[in-house]
Amino acid sequence: MSRIQYFAFLLSLVLLAGLAPDFAEARSRDLSGRGFSGENPLGVHRAEFRFAQEGMELIYLRRYDAALQEFEVAGIEFPDSPLGPLGRSLVYQAMMVENYDYHWDATYRSEFAETQERLRLAMRSRANRSWIYFMYAVHLGVDAMYDVRRSEYISALNKAWDAMEYIKKLHRREPHFHDAKLALGLYNYWRTAITEQVPYLPRFGDRREQGLKQMREAREQGFLCSAPASVALTYSYIEGKKWAEATAEAYWAKKRFPDNIINQMTLARVHRYKKEFKTALAAFQEVLQVDPNNKRVHFHIGETWFKSRKSNKQARTSYQRYLDTEPPAEFKAHTYYRLGLLERRTRNYDAAIDWLRKSVEVWPRFKAAGKRLKEVRAEKKRHGSQGLRLPKTKTAKTAHERRAMPPS
Repeated sequence: MSRIQYFAFLLSLVLLAGLAPDFAEARSRDLSGRGFSGENPLGVHRAEFRFAQEGMELIYLRRYDAALQEFEVAGIEFPDSPLGPLGRSLVYQAMMVENYDYHWDATYRSEFAETQERLRLAMRSRANRSWIYFMYAVHLGVDAMYDVRRSEYISALNKAWDAMEYIKKLHRREPHFHDAKLALGLYNYWRTAITEQVPYLPRFGDRREQGLKQMREAREQGFLCSAPASVALTYSYIEGKKWAEATAEAYWAKKRFPDNIINQMTLARVHRYKKEFKTALAAFQEVLQVDPNNKRVHFHIGETWFKSRKSNKQARTSYQRYLDTEPPAEFKAHTYYRLGLLERRTRNYDAAIDWLRKSVEVWPRFKAAGKRLKEVRAEKKRHGSQGLRLPKTKTAKTAHERRAMPPS
């Protein structure tokens, strides 16, 4: 996953909210078992805020049907509030992120449109302005993530920028609403990381520690954002190669949200980064225990076998199983690419060329695949279809190639 994709992805996990009257307090059940009171520093009615807390917690607990019901009730009880459709849109995004697919695209876009209209009307009323800023930031951040997944980077960056402007306005008005610090922390950390890697961007100064501090405050003191702040911290520690901190953070989230697949996949990847391949494979298998129908995990299992060099056969089987799920074109191309590298590793140049050619055809923007294709063709000319064993090499050495690797 590229640094820009990391930033947009993490920014989109930040927030959620809503609006409501007294009688709704009885309608918002304690399905999560957390006993939320609805107290908040924004002056939002407690019943209203409790709906947001309960719905968000159900998402993190991966109780998606219950979360949809919670936000459905909120949408009925508060027809002028963005809470209902905004919460439902986040549920559908969470379900799609688990598999990196677009299965709920039409439903998500319907909820997005309803949220947009309700936000427009809410901005006109000028009531609860801080709360509206918060919801607008969530709305834009979630859609920015979706644009990134569709490689619509300009649109994503514009929406992320607008979301940050709403967060800054909120923070000026409500400096003690710690949930906003998650977005500010992401901005400070990842803007530093990105500008250091992209030569033509102006320098921002090193604000990593400031960003981490803000994210930690959001996790410890936030009303809605403890879980996404934890995921954001884990990704940030990964970027900084702080493996002990990344591991501890992911296990903190696992203890509180044991069935959360997004966190579990992140934890497994941390173990893989640390070359703890056996532990990583066990962690990925836990994903299948939670959801036997998860698709994306098969790619990651293949990646773990590929990087461990323990079994080309197991890697190939997992990649093929992922292809059987008919993933989106970009991820299909990355899987073809890995299969090509597997064949290259075993000196089967003809098969390697076929897989790499497929990768380029399916996703022409995938420059690393084109580069490898040229290399394998040259090796075939030198050594024939079955050449001498290649020395052990790492793929995606350069920063450009690392950015070309698939998001997770």
